[in-house]
Formats: sequence, structure tokens, C-alpha cells
Amino acid sequence: MGRLFLLLLLPFLLFANTVKPFKWNDGESFLTFLERKKLPLTLYYNLDKEDQKLTEDIPYNANCQMVVDDKKFIHQILIPVNDELQLQIFLTPKRRYDIRVVPIVSQEYTETLYVPIQTLPYDDILKMTGSKNLASEFVKIFKGRVDFRKGFKKGDPIVLVYTQKYRLGKPFSMPEVHGAMVEINGKKVTVYRHSDGRFYDEKGAQYEKFLFQIPINNPRITSGFTKSRYHPVLHCYRAHLGVDFGARPGTPILATGDGHVCFAGSSRGYGNTIKIRHSNGLVSLYAHQKAFRAGIHNGSSVKQGEIIGYVGNSGLSSGPHLHFGMYAGSTAIDPLSVMKKTTEGFSGKERKAFLAIRDKMDMKFKKALQEKVLRKPYFDFHETYYVDSTTFKPKPF
Repeated sequence: MGRLFLLLLLPFLLFANTVKPFKWNDGESFLTFLERKKLPLTLYYNLDKEDQKLTEDIPYNANCQMVVDDKKFIHQILIPVNDELQLQIFLTPKRRYDIRVVPIVSQEYTETLYVPIQTLPYDDILKMTGSKNLASEFVKIFKGRVDFRKGFKKGDPIVLVYTQKYRLGKPFSMPEVHGAMVEINGKKVTVYRHSDGRFYDEKGAQYEKFLFQIPINNPRITSGFTKSRYHPVLHCYRAHLGVDFGARPGTPILATGDGHVCFAGSSRGYGNTIKIRHSNGLVSLYAHQKAFRAGIHNGSSVKQGEIIGYVGNSGLSSGPHLHFGMYAGSTAIDPLSVMKKTTEGFSGKERKAFLAIRDKMDMKFKKALQEKVLRKPYFDFHETYYVDSTTFKPKPF
């Protein structure tokens, strides 16, 4: 797909129209955004229930784009909902605004990053890549095992093997780390992602100590997690950024892990909703509740397994159920991927598969340490845009 795109300057390509990047305001509803931009509220009300709920999953600080002419008249707005789909508000030939859910144009690369520590790993990785998510992911992986504030000396190496999506030349969404290594005073500490999506050390012992439990007893999944699905009958794209559990009204909802309530209130789409921020940085979401347990409010401290509310049918819901979401930063992840799993160590075919992953990753670590190739410092491409090399029109449009 790379052959179809060129990086060219926007003023040259878009002539009278200009692409203006902007960040999604944290806590702003889609309706408030439409009002602020003086766009018709019918754009929201004409959406079906599933897409209306999707507007509540717009990540805070999402990198959005707005196309305006020289009179500041809006021709188009692109708002990412996740790393695969975006909301597209556009002006039709009849000069009316419409909205639809469309795929995001992005490129994906697997990279090996070598970084000699100069200050702190977070700062050094951010400087090299421009990705706060990658820097945070690295620190989170080694949290509790490596003290980066003492013990290391300048020049100690870090190696990261990861897959990153890029949109408009910028790191986009959460990176997927395949393996990581840090050498502190000559001692190597390594971690590997197995095919189950979890991290393990070189012996196959599970790295992650903070795991969650299913937030409802006797769970019955009625709808799973998906970032992007094309509906063959409706001819549109769908996303379901969580897991739905069918249950009777009033069924107790349990905190999936220890944490603090960072939101307890109501929204149009999700109804009565609770969000809990956990010590490992993840945030869990519990939507469509009938009611909260007495005493649950913003700032409440909760323990894993503690009742926080009760299954209901509030918001845009077709029946009593719990919509359960999980977020890493502003990115929705599959909640079931972080549920409790007992791992006593690999054996048989699974051990053989893990050792193959480990050995392949070790070879990448070794090569990076030998070659010591430094990535060029991150450059912000906010003044450029991807265009089709044949038509010279902006491709995402």
C-alpha cells in the first residue's frame, strides 16, 4: 500500500482547503462538540443506537482533522474512535452535512529500537519515537522488577521490538510490544510476549502480577469485543469496544480489580456508568447499570470482587445486560485478554512454541546490541498528508 501514497505538503495539494489538526477535548460529548462547531445535532440523532454509543468511545486527546476553506467553512471532519475506525462528518454535493463510520488509513511497521539510556527510559524512548504510549508501555512492563531511578549508568542499553501503527506520519494507537530488554550494570532483564498476548520471562514464568476477574458471577457472553467489523446486510462498519454479559436486572456487578472510581454517573449512550482506574494504569468500565451500590461515588476506593452496582437497562440498551470495557490510556482493549489465568509454566508443545518465540527475540536483542543503530529522533509530520499518487487527492477523504 506504501506505493500508493506520497508525502507532500498540504498547501500545495489542497489549494484553497486546509487540513487543521485538533485534539478531542477530554470529557466533551459528541453533542457538545456539534454545538460548538455549529453543526446540526441531527448528525447524532440520525445515527442508529450502536453508532450513537460509539461516539462515547472517542478517546480523550484523539488526533482529529478538520478540512476548512479560506472562509473557515467546514467541509469535513475525521474523528478516530479506535485504531481501525473513525467518524467522518462531510459536506454532501447538496451542501448538507452527513456522517458515517469509515476505516482509518494507516500503515503498520514492526521495528527494533535500540536506546542507550541518557536520562530516564521514558524520556529517551519518547524522544526517539514520539510515542508516549510506547514509553509508558516499556516502563509498565518492567515496573517492580527494574528501578530506573537508581542502579543504571549512562549508556546502559534498552532494546524494544514492537509493532506500531502510523497515521498521517505520527505514531497512532497503542503499540504492541513483542519483546523488551534492558541491561543494568551488565545484568540483562528480558521479557517476551507469548502467543496468548501475555508477558513472560526467559524461563516462561508469567510477568504480569496484576490480573482481573470477570465482573459478574455465572457470566454469559452475548456480544464480544471487536474494533472493526463490516456488516454485510447493513453495508456499514461496526465496532463493539467491550464485552456484553447477559444477566437478570439487579444482578450484582463486581469490581474486576482493586482501584479507585474515577467516574460514577450517567451518559446518554451507556446510561448509569462506573469507571475504575487500577494501579497498573488500566481503566475498567461498567455500563447500563440499574443503580450503583450505596456509597459508590467519584474517588471511592474499591477492592477486587466488591459489589459496585447492579445490572440494568439504562442508556441505549436493548435489554438488561452489563457492558464491560477496558482501556489502556485512551485505547480500548479486549477485557478478556487481561482476565485471571493460572500459569504454572509451559510444557509440551506450548513450551516448544514459547522457546521458539524467546530464541527469535533473543537474536533480535543480540543484533541490536551489536549494531547499536540509533533511530533518528522523531519528526512531527503535522504539516504533511498522505495522498493518492495517481489522483493527487488526499487518500482518507
